[in-house]
Amino acid sequence: QKLKMSRGSNSAPNYNDLLKKTEHYDKDERYMAISDLCEALKRNAAHANSENNNNAAASSSTPQIDSQTERRICSAVLSLLDDSSNDVQTVAVKTLGVLLMTVQEEQVNEIADRICGLMLDPSKSALRDVYAIGLKTLVETVPDSMGNAVSHHLIGRLIDGVHTNSNTSPSSSPSSGDDKNSEEIVLACLNVLTDLLTRFGSSSNSITMQHEPLLNVSLLQLGSPRPIVRKRAGTTISVLATVMSDSLLHRLVERLLDQIDLASGIGKSGKKRARIAHKTDGSKSLASSDLRSADTRSLIRTMCTVSGTVGHRLNQGHIDRIVPIFLRFCDPADADDEDYDSDEPMDTDDVMAGMGEEAAAAMQIELRESCFAGFESFVLRCPALIRPHLDQIVYSALAYMRFDPNYTYDDDDDDAEDDEEEEEEMEEEEEDEYSTEDDMSDEDDDNNWKVRRSAIRTLTAVVEATKHDPSKLWIDEFAWRQNSEQKTTVAGALVNRFKEREENCRVDIIECFTRLLSYTVSASSAGVLVLASCTSMDDDALAASGAVVVDLRSNVSSAIVKATEKQLSAKKGGERSKSSAIALLSTLCLAPGGIGSSEQITSVFRHVKTILNADDDANTRRHTAVNSKSLKLEALCLV
Repeated sequence: QKLKMSRGSNSAPNYNDLLKKTEHYDKDERYMAISDLCEALKRNAAHANSENNNNAAASSSTPQIDSQTERRICSAVLSLLDDSSNDVQTVAVKTLGVLLMTVQEEQVNEIADRICGLMLDPSKSALRDVYAIGLKTLVETVPDSMGNAVSHHLIGRLIDGVHTNSNTSPSSSPSSGDDKNSEEIVLACLNVLTDLLTRFGSSSNSITMQHEPLLNVSLLQLGSPRPIVRKRAGTTISVLATVMSDSLLHRLVERLLDQIDLASGIGKSGKKRARIAHKTDGSKSLASSDLRSADTRSLIRTMCTVSGTVGHRLNQGHIDRIVPIFLRFCDPADADDEDYDSDEPMDTDDVMAGMGEEAAAAMQIELRESCFAGFESFVLRCPALIRPHLDQIVYSALAYMRFDPNYTYDDDDDDAEDDEEEEEEMEEEEEDEYSTEDDMSDEDDDNNWKVRRSAIRTLTAVVEATKHDPSKLWIDEFAWRQNSEQKTTVAGALVNRFKEREENCRVDIIECFTRLLSYTVSASSAGVLVLASCTSMDDDALAASGAVVVDLRSNVSSAIVKATEKQLSAKKGGERSKSSAIALLSTLCLAPGGIGSSEQITSVFRHVKTILNADDDANTRRHTAVNSKSLKLEALCLV
């Protein structure tokens, strides 16, 4: 009843009564008071906006708040951020967002100073999350006209908060209360700094003047022993990169690359690349830095993030340095050499202090995954600059697309002509692979599929970057294995890898090839290349015309059909794999010659008929009925 009475619909709020109730000993009274105050401030803000829009001269029933009352309201709301009731704290934070739209700039600056001081206070750890949310709310809702003033009050204190509470000693851990408290302060400061840069980074002179100190203190956090701090610092740096000057961006990239360059690489070939590079540039000494693998991973991830946000601002010199350094961690030769025995010990350089071989192996997987994420970003963001290195990137991605050291696929027999019986046996084996190996990989914590997935995504980026003329992906050949005469094209390698045992990777491979085929058909329609078919002019005439010819007739079309049929016929194959295979066949129908001969069409229809005739089993209907219906519709679309 009190709540209803104090919230009179059109009556003017009595701020004095509400402010007194915010100090009441009963938490319910304080909750009602701050809730009513929030509603009153909302009405006042709405009225002020209405007057500004309509230029109304008449007075309103909602009076303006005088400066003295504004100060009292600000003080009351800030004091309730310390309230013992979580509900009261929550409404107080909500009220801040409304209050910031109505009070004068002086009060906004006082609020900013007060909340920032509370967040940085080591003795306020219990409520630090509340203060951080309040400061985040302030940055997000403060009017643009006050952005520079608020930034001036916050930027220096936040940078100092990160610097004062930094802990980059490798031997330290956040087990003690002080270390954990310092870590929370650093995380809160980095989070608010990121929001501040996002909102006012390009418009506030106060922030512009602090770009370099902010960059220095953020780079320092990449050496933190805590992964969450390194990740948050990388996010802050990536946002800062979007607003900093070209000269400062150049220094950022050079500093990141100088540190990454000190790392020794991964694998025999990767370490060899590093040794050659260090001998070539005698100014860099490995002894000058005890760079940990965790630091290297954070540096690479940050470099990838920066390239993803401002890749168009990188120059050729940056790319020429980045690619050789990244290849130390994903050298194509190591994809073959590291078909290693699990009993073979890793190099002591790879086993960090306090980390076992399994953890070091996991770190190598993350490093390679980060490097391929970088390649993906470079290819998409700066395709012209990356073109001189594209063959190296494609070669590396092809090698690691099949990087599965814990399983043997018998790749050497892929191109041999098998008897029908052998094919049937292989199909049965592949069905067992799909049904059992995925479970085994989860049980054995085999995360090498993450490397394969990142390599596939890099190839997808290459397909996307060359969509206007994808002929090279059908023509240029790469060594399929190190020291092997067998060669393959990107298109051929993708089809060959349809047998991938991890479904996430398998679907990505099929979808990547489907995209390549679709772009090829589009390029043919635009006259960029020629898709040979049975009704086309003969090969000699095509060659004489100077056109780039992509021939799907000889064995590509049949290989596609055969590979997709294996997915459709797998009894325990995933729905996603079958759906992707149907989408690929639908795309193939758009190419000259389509799926192929009448025998191939009949064979595909046989698999389509099996899908359409499949009845949902009573035991699995609840889980697969929706997917099965969707698959049947896709099969009908293929028909």
